[in-house]
Amino acid sequence: MCALVCVLGLTTRVLAEPSGAVALLGTGSQATPGYSHVPVVAAASPGVTLAGGVGYGFTEGQSAAPGSHHRVQGRVAASLAPLPWLDLAMGTNLRHDQHADDGLGSDQGTVLDSDLHAQAGTRLPGDLHLGGALGAAFMRGDSLGRSLESPRIDLLFLAAYLPPTLPFSVGLLAGYRYDRTSGVARDPSRYRSGDRLSLEVSEFDAIPVGIGGSYRLGLTEFLAELSGDILVGEGAPAFSESPLRFSAGARQQLGDKLSLRVMADTSLSARPSVGVADPLMPVEPRFAVLVGMAYHWIDWQREAAPSQPDQVHLPAPSRPEPPPPALASLEVRVTTLEGYPLSDASVEIVDGDQVLDVPHQEFENYRLDKIPARATQLRVRAARLLPQTLPIALVPGAPLVVDVQLAPAPPTGQVRGLVRSFSGAGLKAKIRIEPLGKEIQTDAAGIFQLDVPPGAYEVVVEAAGHEAQRRRVEVPEDGVVILNADLLRGSP
Repeated sequence: MCALVCVLGLTTRVLAEPSGAVALLGTGSQATPGYSHVPVVAAASPGVTLAGGVGYGFTEGQSAAPGSHHRVQGRVAASLAPLPWLDLAMGTNLRHDQHADDGLGSDQGTVLDSDLHAQAGTRLPGDLHLGGALGAAFMRGDSLGRSLESPRIDLLFLAAYLPPTLPFSVGLLAGYRYDRTSGVARDPSRYRSGDRLSLEVSEFDAIPVGIGGSYRLGLTEFLAELSGDILVGEGAPAFSESPLRFSAGARQQLGDKLSLRVMADTSLSARPSVGVADPLMPVEPRFAVLVGMAYHWIDWQREAAPSQPDQVHLPAPSRPEPPPPALASLEVRVTTLEGYPLSDASVEIVDGDQVLDVPHQEFENYRLDKIPARATQLRVRAARLLPQTLPIALVPGAPLVVDVQLAPAPPTGQVRGLVRSFSGAGLKAKIRIEPLGKEIQTDAAGIFQLDVPPGAYEVVVEAAGHEAQRRRVEVPEDGVVILNADLLRGSP
């Protein structure tokens, strides 16, 4: 359930990583409680995350399993992100199913399974991301050995478009599942139809696929996805009987570390036969509602500077120690003029020659604690946006909160080239752009480079002892015009 919805549900944290390294796939610890194969985005901030939640599922009566079928389920999980691009996770799911009377009386059963996952990813130019995950899940059998001999192993790949300045994200998921979980059922012929409907073990491998998206509105993300696990192998059922689902929901940020996710899943699959002679295969509830919480418990920031070796100092007699410096905290919220959060901005405290980086936390929020309390300057920059520098006064106590809105930068272009004599030697020359009146000197090799707005210009090239040249150029938006000039020697 919820394959790509959970992937895209945490994209804002991923985009927060200023280094650009990002883990795209994960499982368990941050997913809404549900099935152990759910992939999610790994946390951008290295640390430890704890998660858990509950859910309810309903399946209508079947020909071999009449009456309504109800499910209550829960999950607890934890993940460790030792690096910004790597996430390790483990979790446990507990499901309890209640079945109607099938002629032998009412029936109920409880299933426990556990999963382990490792995932890594990277950020590519153009706001594209690629990642992969390797995971294993184990159903509880009548012995530990049988459970370990009957795993479900997933190899997953994800491609996602995660623009940092836009409120939406889109992702694609594909992979392969090696499934031997049917091995925990020692004698399948003894299972009643209701149990076959709810065991969710499989005699077939599968190909997980999905497409999904998310839309961020303030501290809320709306999620939607179409996904499935296509069963393959000899005797596999028709495509329509494989697990197919539509998922939708929302994720709400409740604080710096706590988030809530509510998801609803609808199974689109035709119901396969669950008679005694039929193969075992996963049959998901027709409708399910899942509620989960995630807590980013430990968040490792940049490593502190290494401590110096202990040194022995003689105490200065009758000289009192100076009081410790007063410390302050700073929170900065960075958005565009339209209110879109910026998670890839550069936020710095500039105090003379000293520059302190303010790390990104999540969404548009940046924070730095334990900094000297004094008047200083805040500098905020982002690609294709006009930078801002403003004075701030840091004082002890509650954090100083500063809201910064960056306006779009005007489009730019560039003229660059080489000025030489006819002998091929570089000339030291003066370059003037008309009608702007901007001037620049070439270097000793005759090379120059000048940024100008897009438009049509006349470039005047002058060098001592040589005839001047006038050249017309058309500079496109965000484009570069190459202008090389060979100058004749002037008349004596």
